[in-house]
Amino acid sequence: MDWQYTDGITAADVSCLQKQVTVMSSNLSAKLDELQRGDRHLETTVALHEIRSQLQELTRSVESCQSEVCEVKRDMVAIRSELDTVQQVKEEIEELREYVDRLEEHTHRRKLRLLQQNSPLRDDAETQPAAELSGAGLKPTAQRRQGLTFFLCIAIGAAVLGMLQFGYNTGVINAPQQNIENFMKDVYKSRYAEDLTEETVKLLYSVAVAIFAIGGMFGGFSGGLIANRFGRKGGLLLNNVMGVGGACLMGFAKLAHSYELLFLGRFLIGVNCGLNTSLVPMYITEIAPLNLRGGLGTLNQLAVTVGLLLSQVLGIEQILGTDDGWPLLLGLAVFPAILQLVLLPMCPESPRYLLMTKHWEEEARKALQRLRASSQVEEDIEEMRAEERAHSAEAFISMTELICSPTLRHPLIIGITMQLSQQLSGINAVFYYSTELFMSSGLTAETAKFATIGIGVIMLFMTVVSIPMMDRTGRRTLHLYGLGGMFIFSIFITISFLIKEFFGYVQEMIDWMSYLSVVSTLGFVVFFAVGPGSIPWMITAELFSQGPRPAAMSIAVLVNWLTNFLVGIGFPTMKTHLENYTFLPFSVFLGVFWIFTYRQVPETKNKTFEEISAIFRHGGDRRGMRNSSLYGLAGASESLPESPMGPRRVSTASDCAAEVPATYGTTTTTVTESDEADCVGAMGAMGVSELTPSTPPPSPSQSPSASPMTSAPPSPAPSGEPMSPPYIPGGCAWRPPSSCAGDRCVSPPRFAV
Repeated sequence: MDWQYTDGITAADVSCLQKQVTVMSSNLSAKLDELQRGDRHLETTVALHEIRSQLQELTRSVESCQSEVCEVKRDMVAIRSELDTVQQVKEEIEELREYVDRLEEHTHRRKLRLLQQNSPLRDDAETQPAAELSGAGLKPTAQRRQGLTFFLCIAIGAAVLGMLQFGYNTGVINAPQQNIENFMKDVYKSRYAEDLTEETVKLLYSVAVAIFAIGGMFGGFSGGLIANRFGRKGGLLLNNVMGVGGACLMGFAKLAHSYELLFLGRFLIGVNCGLNTSLVPMYITEIAPLNLRGGLGTLNQLAVTVGLLLSQVLGIEQILGTDDGWPLLLGLAVFPAILQLVLLPMCPESPRYLLMTKHWEEEARKALQRLRASSQVEEDIEEMRAEERAHSAEAFISMTELICSPTLRHPLIIGITMQLSQQLSGINAVFYYSTELFMSSGLTAETAKFATIGIGVIMLFMTVVSIPMMDRTGRRTLHLYGLGGMFIFSIFITISFLIKEFFGYVQEMIDWMSYLSVVSTLGFVVFFAVGPGSIPWMITAELFSQGPRPAAMSIAVLVNWLTNFLVGIGFPTMKTHLENYTFLPFSVFLGVFWIFTYRQVPETKNKTFEEISAIFRHGGDRRGMRNSSLYGLAGASESLPESPMGPRRVSTASDCAAEVPATYGTTTTTVTESDEADCVGAMGAMGVSELTPSTPPPSPSQSPSASPMTSAPPSPAPSGEPMSPPYIPGGCAWRPPSSCAGDRCVSPPRFAV
């Protein structure tokens, strides 16, 4: 039966079943699509829900951030306010620091004055002019004077040998000019079998002259670095290696048949002389006593003059000015270097360098005791300490810092201009080409050489004359006299050249103009010796305190040697183009420098280095011609620096044990019995026993010298009012001991953050 049933299914049934299966498959597919769409819709809904949740959380986070930003802004405002407060506090602290510095300086000046009054070395016979002091209500005060000692003379003599070396090598090449040119011609002809042209010979000789100045620039520029590294004395000792080497090369140049050795020797001796011009004035200025500093500083130029004269005398034809003698003439420069090597080890190092640069107080004290020939050197030590405190931020000043500092730039400009006034005055044209200059004026070659020697003699004499004048007349005054006289005689030199040109056909006029030219040149040199010869070296070292002095000397000496080089190399060309008007540009320069000196240069006579520096810090009158001494009128008339916190408040106690507040600004201090004891103890430590409250007061009619710590005698007070006591460094003021209420103590300002 089963077989029958199977056989009963037809093809139509199969087709129908297939259609039904197809329809059911389509329905299932549609259902699946609907389910898938539903799933996707559900997933989208869930995702949207999650996104909404995240957006809500983000919104809450943003709101939280905004609140935090507001808090940060409030904190920043508070911080800014606190920073402003801190800045104000810093400014007040800086003002207080400056006040304390001024107070310390004031105290040390008073202490120095007291030491000077008790010093057995002062010269009671020499006092300040009574008329000058009476205007300030003071009686003449004795000033300390220090004399020359054995070791001071040895140290000065050994040091100035370096300047003698400078002067000798400046003029030594002048007299044997023709002999050196002949040597160059012979060497060139033996090498190349042809003759040198006159232009080339002149050029080679100019190189021999000018390369000395190039070496001087190198030496002068490195002088500050060597002075700080090896000391003033140590630098001079090392410098002699260059001096010996350069002199030997020049002396053996002819033997080696090489003018290149002559050039190299001139360069090395130039380096030696450049270092000497930087180190020697610095060393002498630092070891010289205050009352002798000007005269001893003039010895720099005196040594230069002696060297020039020596080179001119030895260079005449009758001695060493010959073809065979000129190498020995140049080689003699070895002797100053060797002599300095022998003498300098016996000399002490600069006390200022030892104390203020190396901070070796004991060594500085020993050096001072040797230089002063006395164990009483506390006054000098205290003066150096006061300068060190005033310039504690200037322990070492580089050249860049020196140029960028507004306070130091002004004295640097003055120092540079003073060096320019020496070189651009035209004096080097006279030194280098004096023989040729006299010959062009109509003198014979022999007479011109002796006239050149006359220049050296006159200059030596006038330099000696200017030594005592330096500390009496003053640096600024002598410099003005020197520049003015050189200006006048430079005009006369130009006039003599012009008259010779226009009236050269008259023999009598030629003879007369020759004498006028010689006299004008000698007068030119006389006034150079009076002022511009020695003062620029000295005053440049005086204008600066210990820290910036080496850098300032390096820059000033570099400018001096650079100008020296330019004048030496350019004067022949200028003479060719300007002819009879050669000295006219120098006249213009002299006039400009005279005006600058009159308006800008301070008088440094009898001033300590700290007083000179204070002129530029406080904008004082730099043109003052009066003498200003630390121990005389200047020290007596100075007033106590004013506190930046306002007037000092004074607490007065009716009972010595009472405590009475005294307010300074927003801060309150209390003066107690211990405070008063501290004040009395501070006065006792300074040796002011006569100013303690137990000592009777000085009467108004007494001399102010009876109270060495007071600046002026107390003025009578109006009836019924107590007399204002003088201020004492350390914080105390004196009152009559009639009762405890009469004592009072001045408390220094205090500031609390």
